[in-house]
Amino acid sequence: MRLRAFVLLSVITLQAQESLPRFLAEGKVQGHVRNYFMTTDNHGLSNYYANATGGLISYTRNEFKGLELGVSGLFNFKTFGDNMNAVDPVTGKSSKWERELFDLSDPVNYYNLYRLEALYLKYRYKQSYISVGRLPLEYHPLINNSDGRMQDFAFQGINSVVAIDSSLSVNFTVLNRVSPRAVPKWYSPNEAIGLLNDGYLSDGTKADYSGLTHANAIAYIGIEKTVVKLKLNFWDTHIDKLLNTIWAEALYSSGLFSAGFQYSYQMPCANQKNVPYANRYVQPGEHGQVASTMVKFKTTRFEAVIAFTAAFNTGRYLFPRELGRDQFYTSMPRSRIEGLGNSNIVRVGLKHTFPAQQLTAGVDATAVNGPGVRNYSLNKYGFDDYHQINSIIHYSFKGFFKGLNVILLYIWKQNKNLHTPADIINVSDYSQINLISNFNF
Repeated sequence: MRLRAFVLLSVITLQAQESLPRFLAEGKVQGHVRNYFMTTDNHGLSNYYANATGGLISYTRNEFKGLELGVSGLFNFKTFGDNMNAVDPVTGKSSKWERELFDLSDPVNYYNLYRLEALYLKYRYKQSYISVGRLPLEYHPLINNSDGRMQDFAFQGINSVVAIDSSLSVNFTVLNRVSPRAVPKWYSPNEAIGLLNDGYLSDGTKADYSGLTHANAIAYIGIEKTVVKLKLNFWDTHIDKLLNTIWAEALYSSGLFSAGFQYSYQMPCANQKNVPYANRYVQPGEHGQVASTMVKFKTTRFEAVIAFTAAFNTGRYLFPRELGRDQFYTSMPRSRIEGLGNSNIVRVGLKHTFPAQQLTAGVDATAVNGPGVRNYSLNKYGFDDYHQINSIIHYSFKGFFKGLNVILLYIWKQNKNLHTPADIINVSDYSQINLISNFNF
């Protein structure tokens, strides 16, 4: 309530000489209507399907004396589907993926789904700005909207970008509230971290840090520099009382070719050694470390990419899934490296855009080789090695239906070693169809 009052008071004060309707009339309204159908074939276990419909509407007040006001809200609901809470008789578990279209914090909530996505005040000076409130963020390799379902990740705090010159900018951000993907409520970092899946401790027992991290804020600094054909960026991200993560990237582009290298290193906060073992997020002395590289060839119609990522045996690479998804070169929907150490991943991708520029078809294939299912000191979630193929078709309409686009995503994922029901349910050995329609206005 204090945040809302602050924003409203600021607007009224600055525009005292005008009427509120006149002030608001100079803004811009945008939004989208979204429909998401998902069905998962769990290869011999229970199958599920669901359809969600919703939308988002946003209002942005045009900049006045450097100031901008933004607000947006979203909603969604279940239009049809089966009982996603129905228990599979073999494993005793219910749907995972379809439930992510609704409310993961309340498995029977399919209709009371709405969220104040943004409410912020931004002050811009030349190419620099500072914004406060519930706000959209610039790119971050770990804290991001990611490949959202119906509700993306959302954040509250203070975000500033200082443009030193046309080739150098610095990002300072502090976040004190988060609304995870597929969760309509807002939480403090302590409440959010561990909300969805705590995984396992290094000795194989279930971790229990949800609500016990005492993390009050997330802060990061990002530096982006462009040198001719080379783009450099560096991020230092600190989660209060938990973890510090450094991320560096160099991306070179020249003509039809580009190549990139990413490196990330993690350091646990000192106070983690004073936390009871069962409640630790990261072990003292555990240093997640990942290197990723890629080469890409791209024309106006064709794109081919090959990428390789290695997680070292210095510890598991950890980052709360309630804050976003890692953006290494091998990352793709349903396949991330978070939670793994001593692993390597290969990804090959092809994409073709047809002459009318309305239809794009692509395929991504990945092979993940990890430390072993029961090696929990390097495998937080107990994942087996696996193969995965994502096939996607994206069609954008023109003419009368301009603004409408349809995405068909098919996912096939298969373990290499273990195929017992308890090891694959909601993890691997499944085929999945995602049909997503968006109308942007």
